[in-house]
Amino acid sequence: MSHPTKASHPSHPDVDRRLARIAGHVEAIRRMLAAEKPCHEILQQMKAVLAALENTRRIVVMDHVHHCVGDAIRQKQATAAVEEIEHLFSQVW
Repeated sequence: MSHPTKASHPSHPDVDRRLARIAGHVEAIRRMLAAEKPCHEILQQMKAVLAALENTRRIVVMDHVHHCVGDAIRQKQATAAVEEIEHLFSQVW
């Protein structure tokens, strides 16, 4: 499988910012638990974190398709492209 260098993933700075924001939200949920906030408020915040994480995962998947799979296609390495897609599916779903 071909793997591009770190610099070839333009989404990584955005993903890093999103993950930092998600980590902050998780810490806020922990504070809500400690403050014994109502369960429905905690669950609402958890739902928001899950949605944010899923959106971030989608960005990473699309970046991987455009770069890793795209590189294999551009290099006319059909087998490598298929292997990248198979690997992607095994990691994501």
